Amino acid sequence: MKKIRIYILALVAGLLIIPTSCSKDFLETRPTDQLAAGDVFNSLTGAWGAINGVHRSMYNQYNSVQAHGGMAGMFNYIEFMGTDVLFNTTANGWYLNSYRWVDHRNERSNQVLYWTNLYRMISNLNQIINNIDNITGPETEKRHVKGQALAYRAWAHFMLVQLYANRFVPGAANSQPGVPYMEVVTFEGQERLSVAETYNKINTDIAAAITNLDGYTRANKSHINKSVAQAIQAQIALVQGNWNLAATAANAARQGFSFMSTAQHQDGYNSVSNPEFMWASFVQEDQTQYFYSFYAYMSHNFNSTAIRQSPKSILKDLYDQITPTDVRKTFWYPTAVASQQPFVQSNGVRYNYMNSKFKAVSTSDSRGDFPWIRVAEMYLIEAEALARQTGKEDLAKDVLLLLAKNRDPQYVRSTNTGQALINEILIQRRIELWGEGRNFTDLKRLGLPLVRPEAVSGSMGGHVASIAIILNEPAGTNNWTWMIPRAEIDTNPNLEQNPA
Repeated sequence: MKKIRIYILALVAGLLIIPTSCSKDFLETRPTDQLAAGDVFNSLTGAWGAINGVHRSMYNQYNSVQAHGGMAGMFNYIEFMGTDVLFNTTANGWYLNSYRWVDHRNERSNQVLYWTNLYRMISNLNQIINNIDNITGPETEKRHVKGQALAYRAWAHFMLVQLYANRFVPGAANSQPGVPYMEVVTFEGQERLSVAETYNKINTDIAAAITNLDGYTRANKSHINKSVAQAIQAQIALVQGNWNLAATAANAARQGFSFMSTAQHQDGYNSVSNPEFMWASFVQEDQTQYFYSFYAYMSHNFNSTAIRQSPKSILKDLYDQITPTDVRKTFWYPTAVASQQPFVQSNGVRYNYMNSKFKAVSTSDSRGDFPWIRVAEMYLIEAEALARQTGKEDLAKDVLLLLAKNRDPQYVRSTNTGQALINEILIQRRIELWGEGRNFTDLKRLGLPLVRPEAVSGSMGGHVASIAIILNEPAGTNNWTWMIPRAEIDTNPNLEQNPA
C-alpha cells in the first residue's frame, strides 16, 4: 500500500494532521492550520475535533478532481455502473467512462482512487481509535468518540472489499483476495487478507462500535449513533447472507424513525431535516461544494453543464413497474420533451424519463445533505432477509407492506411466495434507492449479470448502445472488480493487483 498520509480535517478544531515524512504531496514547512497528532490527542476537545474532521471528509473534494464530490462521488460511480440510470447523451463527459465500464478497470483513473481516499480516512480513524483511551476525560464520552471511529472503519473497509475484491459468496470459503485491514498507522505495505478474513474484522469492528455507542445522543445526523451503526451492520450482514443478523439489525436500526410525508418526497432528498435520513452529511452554507456536489450531477435544478447537457433518466422498464398511485412515480417525467418538465435552466435539454428526485439548494448553490443511509433501506433489508429464511415469509410481507403502502396507499399485502416475493422486494429496492449508490453493488452481491435494456429505434428510456458501449456483462467476470491504483501497487511489493 502506498504510504498512508494522515489527514484529519477537523470541522470544529480546524486541524490537519500529517506525518513527518518526505512526501512530495506536501511542502516542507507545515502551515499554521496543521498540528502534529500529539497536539490533537491530548484532550477530548481535540478528539472530538478529529472525529468531526472525519464527518467533514465525507463530503470533501478528493484528488483535486471535480467529480470526486466526497464519498457521494463514489456512490455516483456505483450507481452509474448499474442498470437503472441512463446517460442520454455524451455531451457532458463527467462519469461517462464509468457508465461505460472503463474507468474502474483502469488502474490510473480517478475512479479507482477511492482506494486511496478510503485508506486515508482509515488512517485518520486509527489515530483516533489508538489514542482515545489514553486521553483524560469521562469514559462514556471517550467510548462515544471511539464508537463512531470504529463504525467508520468498518464502513470504509466494507466499501473497499465490495469494490476491490471479488464478491462474497454466502456459504463459500471466500478465500479470494480481499483488502488489507488497517488497524494501526504504518508506512509498511500490507498484504491483502482474504475476503472472509476481511469481513471477520469488519464484523468485529461494527459490533464493537454498537457497544461503544450505547447511550450516545448525537449533535446532528452527520454523526454516527447506535442506530446508524446497526444500519451499517445490517448492510454488511446482507452482503454476507447472514439473514438473521441482517433482519435483526435492520429492525433495531429503524426504531424511532418515521417515514416522510407525501409532500416531503418533493423536497429534493437534500436535507437532514428529512425524517427518513438516518445518517447524512449536514453541509453548512459556508461550506459550498461548487460543481463537485452530488446534486451538481443528479439534481434537476442546479445550473451546471452536467445537468443542462446531460440530465439523468430512469430505465423505462423499471419506471413501468411503479404503480400509478405510488408517490415515487412523480420523480420521473416520461414526457419531459413534450411537457418541458421538470425545471432545468432555460438552455438545458430535456429527455424523457429524466428525474426530479434530487434537488440542489438553488440554481446557483449545489449543496445538499446527501443521505448515506435512509430508514427505507432498513425496511427493505429486513424484508429481504426475512423472505430468504424458512418460515418467515409472512413476516417479510408485513415489513414490506409498511414501506410499500406508505409510498402507494393502494398497495395491498403481497401474495407472492418464494423467489417471486424476493423479486418483488428487490424491485421495490431498485425503485426506492434509485440514484443513491446501490445498484452496481446490489448486482454484484446477488451474483447477477448486468443487463441494460436498449433504447428502441431512438426512443428514450433505454440505454443507447453507442453511448453505454457495455449493455451486458456476465456475472462473476473480472470486470466486476475495480483495479487497485497503480501508485499503490508500485510502492507496496506486498500488494497483489486484481486480474486484468
